[in-house]
Amino acid sequence: QDNMHFDSAGRFTATPGVGFNYSFLNNELVISPRLQMAYKPIWERDIVFKFSTGLYAQPPFYREMRDLEGGVNTQLKAQKSYQVVLGTDYNFKMYNRPFKVTAETYYKDLWDLDPYRYDNIRIRYTGKNDAIGYIYGGELRIYGDLVKDATSWISIGLMKAEQKITDSGSIPGYSKYF
Repeated sequence: QDNMHFDSAGRFTATPGVGFNYSFLNNELVISPRLQMAYKPIWERDIVFKFSTGLYAQPPFYREMRDLEGGVNTQLKAQKSYQVVLGTDYNFKMYNRPFKVTAETYYKDLWDLDPYRYDNIRIRYTGKNDAIGYIYGGELRIYGDLVKDATSWISIGLMKAEQKITDSGSIPGYSKYF
C-alpha cells in the first residue's frame, strides 16, 4: 500500500494497495487489489470527496467448512466481493465545537458465498460455495461533541442485501431465494 499526492497543495490523494492470502488447506491463492482516492477542492468549506474500490475475500473458518450433515469441506473457497464506495466528509464548527458530517453510498457484488440458516440457536452452514448475492445502500452520519467533551454521533442508513442459492437441491429446508 502506498499514498500518492498528485498536486503540490495535496488536494488529490490516491492510496493503491494489494493483499495476498494463500490457503494450504485448499490451495487457493486470493489476490485483493484495492484503491482509495480523495479529492479536497480549494473551497471556503472543508469538504472532501472520496472513492474506493477493491476485491476482498474472507477465507473460511472451521465452522463454515462444516456442512449440514457435520462433514468438513476442506476444499471450501474464500467468500469474495467486489466493492465500490462513494462518499463525502464535511468538517465544520457549531457552538464553537468541531463537527463532521459524512455521507456514503456503496455497492458490493458477492460470490462463492457459503449460506447458512439458524436452527434454534445454532448456525448451520451449507459447507459449499453455492450462493451469489449483492448489497447496496447508504449512510448519513454526524459526529461531534453534542454534549461538551463527549464525542458522539447520530447516523441513519438504508441497505438492501439479497443472495441467490445456486444449488438449492443440496440444501434441505432452503428456498432458492432468501
